[in-house]
Amino acid sequence: MAAPPSPDRVIDPPRAAAATARVWTLLRDSGWVLAIAYGLVWTGLVQVSHLLWFLPAGLRLGSLWLTPTRRWHWLALGEWTALAFAARSNNWALLDLRFVLMSLWPWLAYALVVLAVRGRHSPKQIDDPRGMLTLIGSGLLGAALVSPVLQHYMPDETGRLDGVAGVFAFLYGDFIGQLVLAPLMVLLAHAQSIQRLRASLWVDVALQLMLSLSVFWLVRARDDLAPYVLLLAFAPIFFVAFRQGWEGAAVSVTLVGLLIEVLSEMGMVPVDMRVLQLALAVVGGGGLVLGAASSELRRSHQRLAQRHGELGLMNRTLSDAAAELRNISQRLVRLEEQGQRELALELDYELGRSIHALSTRISLAFRDVRDDQMLRLLESMREQVREMQESLRRVLRQLRPQALDTHGLREALSFGPLRDMAEDAGIDYDTAFGGRIELLSDDTQTTVYRICQAAVRDASRSQSIRRMLLRVDVLPGRDDRLQVQMQIDLEATPFQEFPIEPNPLAAITDRVLAQQGSYWIELLSPGIRHRIQFEEGGDSLL
Repeated sequence: MAAPPSPDRVIDPPRAAAATARVWTLLRDSGWVLAIAYGLVWTGLVQVSHLLWFLPAGLRLGSLWLTPTRRWHWLALGEWTALAFAARSNNWALLDLRFVLMSLWPWLAYALVVLAVRGRHSPKQIDDPRGMLTLIGSGLLGAALVSPVLQHYMPDETGRLDGVAGVFAFLYGDFIGQLVLAPLMVLLAHAQSIQRLRASLWVDVALQLMLSLSVFWLVRARDDLAPYVLLLAFAPIFFVAFRQGWEGAAVSVTLVGLLIEVLSEMGMVPVDMRVLQLALAVVGGGGLVLGAASSELRRSHQRLAQRHGELGLMNRTLSDAAAELRNISQRLVRLEEQGQRELALELDYELGRSIHALSTRISLAFRDVRDDQMLRLLESMREQVREMQESLRRVLRQLRPQALDTHGLREALSFGPLRDMAEDAGIDYDTAFGGRIELLSDDTQTTVYRICQAAVRDASRSQSIRRMLLRVDVLPGRDDRLQVQMQIDLEATPFQEFPIEPNPLAAITDRVLAQQGSYWIELLSPGIRHRIQFEEGGDSLL
């Protein structure tokens, strides 16, 4: 069984949008077809233009906006030909100055305005507030240029079009025609805009028309309520514009104008037409701009969501790269530790055994030699062998301290080779511990020791370090893990010429990265402080 259609489905199928796009393409590419179609539509719109609107003004603005500049002469030919036929059928003089001005000037004025605003490039989009204001402003400026000419030369027996009032009457008529027709033409000219005419849009428009019709019915029944409720008939335009964007606003303004025209012809709107024109002009224009702003906001949200998706993908990529780097660091640290252990065993086996054998032979030689000079030589050689043995033991302790294996981390840090190395460099060496250090695993104890060893080795090379404090705290962590916090303070002499640069140590960075911990440096006065924090069992390979 097929799934029910989505409530947000597109009413017009893609074939209808493509057909509409082909029609506009044919009109733009074929000059004679464009001129004939424009003239016929112009003639038809003149027949349905009354006091509320002058729809040919909207046709003129929309056509100039959508048509490339190089084909504007076909629009002029179509409009002026339609006016010539109208003059012929009404027995007007074609060469009369008034007829020439009223026929030629409106199209020329609109063309000049659109050319100045839009330029010779492709038509501007009206799906953002700036584009919509440009279209509305162009139409309003064109109507303002045309209205004085029409008021001056248009014959009027009623006297309603005299003076400035006549100028505003023509201005509002043209402007209402533009609001009703021009945005709708731009909507129908773009297939993507047609595909946005979804079911939810038509539902909102239907609700708006029902509310507007109810208000007009109330005004007809109680005309004394017109000053209080009339604007409620136009307010739903804002609702549709906010929810459906500029496409919904264009459809809404057109249908509200059509509703007012039909009700006025039926005599069901006992309100002065100028009031209706003013209300539709203000609310319709504001609704179109609000719809364009809503469309732009939706697009910005879509772009933001797309950007968030891209950033999320980049973050996942970076996380994967960071995980790979951690794995590499863990392998390198493991190889380093394994290499140091193997090197210590090899040195002890090869050099240690050879030095011990040499010491034994020198001791045996003491028994057979009686010459004083030879005894002094053997004594010197035995002293050198002892120094070699001591140096070898010191190297072996640094590579793999026996105290760490036999007595644990606390004893290895407090009384092991690190203290000897620091004291040999003239550095006061202190340690402090918090928590149960003994609960740490052998691998974690090795990591802590290697971090301290890197700090002591770096401090022993500096001439300005006078005191060193190693502090290790073991605290409860997440998921029954142990959290290790380390603080290594390096206090410098206050008389140093240059301060110590707070640079992280690569050996510490590698160890901390392998444990997925954090490592940062703080400045002391004078000196620096290394702070390390990680959790035991943080997917380390050690």
